[in-house]
Amino acid sequence: MPVTVDPATKMTKDRLSDQGVPYCASRSHSPGEGGVVAKKKTRGWTQAGAARAAREARIATIDFLAHAPIARGWHLNRLVSAYQVHETHTGSRDAAAALLFGGMGYRPPYPRTWAETVEMVLTDEARHLTEADLYVLSPQMCDVVVAAAESLTIEDLRLVDPDDLPSPTGLVVLPHPLVTTAVGGELSDLRAFAWRTPAAHILPVRHGGGLQEDPAVRMSSFHDTHGPVRPDSFLEFAALARARGTPLPPLLLDAGRCLPFRSGRESSPEALDRFVAAARQTVARHRQLRQAQGFDEDRVVGEYTPGGALVDADDSLMPRFLYAFWRLCEQRIAEMDVAEVNHSAQVLADRAGVSPQVRVVRLRRIDQPRAGHGQGRDWQHRWVVRMHRVRQWYPSEQRHKVIYRGPYLKGPDDKPLIGGTTTVRSLVR
Repeated sequence: MPVTVDPATKMTKDRLSDQGVPYCASRSHSPGEGGVVAKKKTRGWTQAGAARAAREARIATIDFLAHAPIARGWHLNRLVSAYQVHETHTGSRDAAAALLFGGMGYRPPYPRTWAETVEMVLTDEARHLTEADLYVLSPQMCDVVVAAAESLTIEDLRLVDPDDLPSPTGLVVLPHPLVTTAVGGELSDLRAFAWRTPAAHILPVRHGGGLQEDPAVRMSSFHDTHGPVRPDSFLEFAALARARGTPLPPLLLDAGRCLPFRSGRESSPEALDRFVAAARQTVARHRQLRQAQGFDEDRVVGEYTPGGALVDADDSLMPRFLYAFWRLCEQRIAEMDVAEVNHSAQVLADRAGVSPQVRVVRLRRIDQPRAGHGQGRDWQHRWVVRMHRVRQWYPSEQRHKVIYRGPYLKGPDDKPLIGGTTTVRSLVR
């Protein structure tokens, strides 16, 4: 059985860290609060710098997925670990295979070997990244998306519709990594999410056999190779990649899955509990094996403190983040600009066969002085006015949509933002 390498992040600074959190992404999530507190030391986020970093990260990640042999070893471990969770959960190898492959949108017959499976998945991921529209989030917009995602429930995810997507395929790169406690209990640091349609969610029918296929969106998550979570197992893997002449790219593929559109399937709390228990059992088994080998799997650098992470208790953070991002893009909460493409960016993109265009998504500022009323109060700060989530019925479409009312920035453009992201804690359901 291959030893599973923890999802992590891990080495030296790069353009992504220059545009986000160099070696520190401390984010705390307190039970009962509807948001996230983040401590960030940035070198100053700029639209041009974020766009350049995202372009280069996308290109390097595509090349790594398409050509690096060591990428096959990394993702083999990820897939085998996911398979083991499903097998522990269901008690059946056939059911585990159907959940693994069907959950990623693959129809039978499935590949005969793990090597064929890994090649299929990485080839598809590289192609999807090549075709994806590229987005970057400003730090304030990222904080709002995280807080909005925290307000969503599993029931809300059943409302996802193809019309919610801002583009058929996309890659959104965050301004800093999200330190997350995954469903299995391990820490990770997520830096990007991708999506693609059309896709299909293909799962076994509970009664009567066969498979049920539903239209879906395929999603993928990526770790920050230069982020704060740095267990020994990853450092060894990164050193091996450098020694083989294929250093790790800024974004490292974590996992992929499909989310069905407007799913009518009922979710069982008992089934979710069994899945969570299986994930924790699998992670604990692998962790014990690595610790027996002398690995320190708890190393986190920077300003992170225990308990200061988002908690993904039900393995739904990726779809909740993307759904919140998609819905906010449709509303006046967000504003979107296209970053300038200079000659070097165009040449780099042409060589890689990708588009150089980057869409920069920022939090819209709608507070303006009223004409004829002077400047009003002499505010010394800016702050985020709270928002809340509602399910809005659209009679013309005969369906509900999740919409967010607020937030928006108040105060003068040239004044500091009070508390940075701490004001986002005022998000309520």
